[in-house]
Amino acid sequence: MRILLWLIYLFSIGALAQKHAVKQNESTEKLVRKVIGVLNKNQLKTPDFSCVFYEKSIISAYPDSISASIDTLFKNKRKTKFIIDSSSYKFKKIITKQHVYQTEKVSKISFVKGKKKEIIIGLKMAGLKQPIYELLGQEFMPFVWSKKQLKILQFTFQNPFSTDGALKYKFEITDTLIKLNGKEIVLQFELKKSIKKNKLKGVAIVDLKTNAITKITFLINSIINVKAETVFDSFNDGKSWFPISQNILVTKGKGKQNIDFLGETIQFDNLPNTSKKYDYSNDLFVKINRNFNNYNFSTVPKKQNYQIQIDENATKTNAFFINTITNDTLDIRSKNTYQALDSLVTASKIEKKIYFGKKLIGGQIPFGWFDFRARDIFKFNNYEGFRLGIGIQTNDRLSAYYKLFGYIAYGTKDGVFKSQFGSAFRVSKTTNSWISGSFTNDNNEFADLSLLADNKRFRLIDPRPFNLSTFYNHQSYELAFESKFITKVETIFKINRSRINPLFEYEFIAQNKSFKVYNLTLATISFEWSPNSKFLQAPQEILEVEKGFPKVILQVSQTLPNVLSENIEFTKIDARVYQEKKYLCGQKTTFLWQGGISLGNAPLSHLYSVAPNNLNRDAILSRITFANKTSFETMYFNEFFSDRYSLFQVKHYFNKFQISKSIKPILVVGSKVAFGGFSHPENHQGITFKTMEKGFYESGFELQNIFKGFGLSTYYRYGPYQLSTFDENIAIKLSFTLNLGI
Repeated sequence: MRILLWLIYLFSIGALAQKHAVKQNESTEKLVRKVIGVLNKNQLKTPDFSCVFYEKSIISAYPDSISASIDTLFKNKRKTKFIIDSSSYKFKKIITKQHVYQTEKVSKISFVKGKKKEIIIGLKMAGLKQPIYELLGQEFMPFVWSKKQLKILQFTFQNPFSTDGALKYKFEITDTLIKLNGKEIVLQFELKKSIKKNKLKGVAIVDLKTNAITKITFLINSIINVKAETVFDSFNDGKSWFPISQNILVTKGKGKQNIDFLGETIQFDNLPNTSKKYDYSNDLFVKINRNFNNYNFSTVPKKQNYQIQIDENATKTNAFFINTITNDTLDIRSKNTYQALDSLVTASKIEKKIYFGKKLIGGQIPFGWFDFRARDIFKFNNYEGFRLGIGIQTNDRLSAYYKLFGYIAYGTKDGVFKSQFGSAFRVSKTTNSWISGSFTNDNNEFADLSLLADNKRFRLIDPRPFNLSTFYNHQSYELAFESKFITKVETIFKINRSRINPLFEYEFIAQNKSFKVYNLTLATISFEWSPNSKFLQAPQEILEVEKGFPKVILQVSQTLPNVLSENIEFTKIDARVYQEKKYLCGQKTTFLWQGGISLGNAPLSHLYSVAPNNLNRDAILSRITFANKTSFETMYFNEFFSDRYSLFQVKHYFNKFQISKSIKPILVVGSKVAFGGFSHPENHQGITFKTMEKGFYESGFELQNIFKGFGLSTYYRYGPYQLSTFDENIAIKLSFTLNLGI
């Protein structure tokens, strides 16, 4: 009987506890829903406003945590050979006086119709007279907290206080705080174990009266440890809540990977506990402090074209910058850091090295007033053989308002020199507008798919032309206008008169006339739109500091018949859309659509080949060449031509997987399809080709970065234009991926 009563008692207690837990969970879920509602309401009903923003970033260490001892390290087992390791002592001595690195920024931030704009009015990077503007687009912490995804440093994750994100976190009310103006709830949250990759958890302090977050802290334990804290306050008569301070602390984590910060790679290497030299990374930390003040809801900021704009006097001493820094109370180590690094950078000529590196990434090798173009040094194709040359243009050290440019090249196989020379003048610094004129005597690929916007991009290695054999020579006079007068749009307008000479047996028929050599006058306008990219307007240039997608290009070309040319008339309309979709797990999917149509009667030199990249050889191994990012790897050169076409390509990039310590390839799977047609193939004599009305298909996979950037790819051809044997339909290619870390 006693046992039965005891069991009934235990069951009752358990039921009550379960009932209490259910009620507590319901209460927690109800609170989370209210917080999400407040965040969404805050975002929707927030009026236009502006504020002053101060940010200070340092790389440093705590002197007290560093040993001042001098160690003896033995170099052999007998302990007869040794060295004195004073690195810990020296590092403590340095870090007691100064930080490793620091930078400060003062900006005026405005939100107009929900869009953030920033004007940098004060900027100081330790040791640099000329700041690295490309680094200023980094957003270390979010300002708007109602988005579905949040990003802190390099980590992107779902917002726990969003409708979808709340389902992936578990919440718990752990405490109630009594404040002068009411009660606050301590709400802990953590990613559920089933979906957890990095250890992410945090604490939100919620005002019980308004259900608004007054403080939120994220803790990330991964390859690095991150503590990110944001404090909020109410403005606009309590109708809006905005950050007033943000702090980030980064320390060494569990991984061996590095983190990119302010253009530097900070190494957090896990070294084994042996008697090796002192490991600085154990004590190093990164700290970022951000303050927001002077919120103003009455003054509407002036119109600003780009998200970030740098005032011309930002790097000079100005009263507003000095007052803001003074209010932040610059510590003695910070002052010493500026003095020490200014001297160090000057002595080691670091700024010159940074200038050289930035130019090299853009394909230029600077030398005094001139930049040598890397892409003109060496090329190879089947017609010219090895193409050796030199390209040169003047740089901003000579003038920021005009430049001279040109190149000369020689083909070892055809034995002919090619050349270009021209000049350009800047007509607007605000819109980065240039007018240029040039003369070119060179060879081009027949039926090339490239657009005007492609010519502005530097590629260290472009392997596809290695196998080309169908070219035309052109002698062209060109007048061009390039500008960013439309926000987020790169505009190029060109008009050129060209003498076209096909370098193989080709004859074009137009207006009942036969042409082996023909003259064309062609006007082309191109628009490249980057709606989701972040741009920065620096004093001398406009920079894309954060690449966003999609990228949309529209290009229209029109001949001017009988204007220093033959009576050849056609119109070309080309378009391209490129999109990338990144996932929280680190994988991504890319989509490419490109299409074009030629209206009228155009020569084959100005039509479409859909970028084939397969040699006309029987054996599979004899066709192994380098793959191209957007080519059709199983399509043979000169196999298909079109006067209208449409292609679509999709690729999915998986995360790296480890085969060994040094081999960590990326698996990519992809499919490609193209359709095309040709209205009057009889107008093109001397070349035999097919058309693609039924659709050309290929699919395959790639293993990128197997070793030192090199990889392998395999694609298989199928569908209506599949060939008779397996060997003819498969293509095996080498690939090369260059990661410049930008």
